[in-house]
Amino acid sequence: MGFNRWAWAGATAAGGVTGWAMLSRPVEARLSDLHVYLGAAAAPSLYDFIRGDAPFTYPPFAALLFRPLTALPLPAVQILWTLATIATVAAVAILTTRQSHRLTDVSGWLALALMLSAPFASNLRFGQVSIFLAALALTDLLILRNTRYCGVLIGLTAAVKLTPLIFIPLLFLAARRRASLVAAGTFAACTVVAAAALPSDSLRYWTTEVFQVSRLGHITSAGNQSLNGMLLRLSVPETPRTLLTLTIGGAVAALALWRATRAARSGDWLTATVTTGAAAVVLSPVSWTHHQIWLVLAVLLPLPTRRAQAAWTTVVLTAMLLPITAVDHPLWTNSRLFLAVAIAAVIPFRTALTGQRIPQARSPLNPTPPLAPDPRTHTHT
Repeated sequence: MGFNRWAWAGATAAGGVTGWAMLSRPVEARLSDLHVYLGAAAAPSLYDFIRGDAPFTYPPFAALLFRPLTALPLPAVQILWTLATIATVAAVAILTTRQSHRLTDVSGWLALALMLSAPFASNLRFGQVSIFLAALALTDLLILRNTRYCGVLIGLTAAVKLTPLIFIPLLFLAARRRASLVAAGTFAACTVVAAAALPSDSLRYWTTEVFQVSRLGHITSAGNQSLNGMLLRLSVPETPRTLLTLTIGGAVAALALWRATRAARSGDWLTATVTTGAAAVVLSPVSWTHHQIWLVLAVLLPLPTRRAQAAWTTVVLTAMLLPITAVDHPLWTNSRLFLAVAIAAVIPFRTALTGQRIPQARSPLNPTPPLAPDPRTHTHT
């Protein structure tokens, strides 16, 4: 417990230093993506707004959520956004380690790893929403899964950014049929609300902009660790690139959902969620660094032996804390994509193999004894 407190102290310091470094820049140079969100939300047309070379690329519902923030002074929004990002990372560390197989509380160590990781720095640097969406999806699947509200947060996050849609088939395949319908219904309801509030922007997005992947930025750069991004860097022509992305990426996603379903049905929803999140990194046309928070969380997933666990921890932390994608070699430039494929479809996580739940231990952050496996994981709900 003492070491975990020191880890929390280190995590707090790392988050504070990174946040201060971002906020010490000139106001107009801070949190560039947040500028785009706010500017588009206040503009007459969402998809005509461009700041520098960055357009607004999210569904119209996202703009509705940003509109209230446009009434606040920009420096205040930037400070609040940065603090909220740091707090959300800490909350994710606590939430996920409570669901982990670890015998002792390692929340501080995970928080420290997250605060030092490339996805966290990217979220802070650009003022991104990715960490908030991941936290909402984790809350839905790890906390709300046994309630009538399961699926609501996934539907909401998918209405803001489409990639969380991959969690809906996970719910369906894991025998949470009602929750999958709730998620789909919430997504549809949010989309309808946006269409009523922003009819022309909604029509334009769903008929045109959603298919314009090139609007998402410099998608050939190493920051894009999707399968499509690697094929772009290899100069694969468009038609075979699309075919390869759909076949190989689709196969990885299908295998990931099969593995995640087995884990979920055995009660290990953390493995199920992270495995599915990694599949989204592979399959999405664009998977920027701030999308890759799922890959850091994979450090918690259980392997059969201590030696394998130690090796896995080293691999994950090396890939996600060090700037190895900057090395000019295909093996290193695409290393986080390879890690995502390994998480989604290759590494034999123990619960996915055995179908047996690994009990949680008591800790100061998890004082209650482990819950019995939920009988509803084996029925239609």
